[in-house]
Amino acid sequence: MLPPLSTHPLGTLVADGCGTALGLVMACMLVLGAQALLHRAWPARCVLLRGLMLALMLPGLALALLWPGLAGHGGGMGSVAQGALVAPAALWPLLRVLDAVPPGLSRTARGLGAGRLALLRLVWRPLLAGPVAGVGAFCAVMTVLCAMAAVALQ
Repeated sequence: MLPPLSTHPLGTLVADGCGTALGLVMACMLVLGAQALLHRAWPARCVLLRGLMLALMLPGLALALLWPGLAGHGGGMGSVAQGALVAPAALWPLLRVLDAVPPGLSRTARGLGAGRLALLRLVWRPLLAGPVAGVGAFCAVMTVLCAMAAVALQ
């Protein structure tokens, strides 16, 4: 994969990486928004969402890397689609942690006098620091791999 990449300019690799990151962020925000809406309405739907994310994890990663070869290079939208296909694998650890949090944790902390910053510092940062760091590293690696696959198959 390195010889074809060495003939392409770095700008193309950066543009494809930015498109992949954009698709990943948009898909993650969509899934996290659905998680927040479903968690308030009916917990069984959250189980369905987690199951869907788990079922799409490995096929999504494989399709993200193979997408430029299967669909032809579609420019920026192809890279955005690659990022969206990575989202199920990226969100699985975060959804697991968010579902393990007791429903009244934030309300209890606010009732005990914690403000927004204290709630963030003392409750949410310790709960989400590890998964967010792991997901961030995974997303960075997958964004680079997807961009390299897209540039190599141009």
